[in-house]
Amino acid sequence: MIKSHAPTLRSFLQKLVFLLAGAPWVWGCAQAQEKKSLPVALHQTGSHLCGGVGEDSLKQLKAQAGDFNLGFWMVGGPGGAYLADVPIQIQSGGQTVTSFVADGPLCYLKLPAGRYTVTGTHNGQTRTMQMQSGSMNNYLRW
Repeated sequence: MIKSHAPTLRSFLQKLVFLLAGAPWVWGCAQAQEKKSLPVALHQTGSHLCGGVGEDSLKQLKAQAGDFNLGFWMVGGPGGAYLADVPIQIQSGGQTVTSFVADGPLCYLKLPAGRYTVTGTHNGQTRTMQMQSGSMNNYLRW
């Protein structure tokens, strides 16, 4: 007796089509996981990316600088030691645009064109600086 493989083949093809239909979703999830290595925090009117603790992290962060229009470092002491865990507030026109805790010494922001006041607090001391969009190499110093 000859046995037909048509039902088995049909079942296999149906499973294959189902898997291939989901492939873009699976690929998208894999890409999203890759991009999570340096999270970008989204806020009311823009986004920020902070880090740079360690040489590899700093390289990864600097590679993304082109996606942002403001950048600043946080340093302390006479030697300019890198600082992290610094509460930051960004204001424009007297209104708070965003606030976050910088988890590394270098922060990049993407905000609408304009002038901003950046305020940071470290060891109970507050520092403030003025920045304009397009300025990428400023320092909050303690």
